[in-house]
Amino acid sequence: MEDTGNFIFTLTATLAATMTLVYFPLRFFLTLTARSRRLKLLQRIRRLRDELGQPYEST
Repeated sequence: MEDTGNFIFTLTATLAATMTLVYFPLRFFLTLTARSRRLKLLQRIRRLRDELGQPYEST
């Protein structure tokens, strides 16, 4: 019975460590890329707003 308890504890600890090593870097990367995309979109919106604010010039 004690061997089973040790095995379950070891398995749980291993899964937790693996999840930590995989989840946190992945979450960090996805957060950074989402912020980058959001920033680019906001910059694009600002440029369009500035262009629309300019009077139309015909050539």
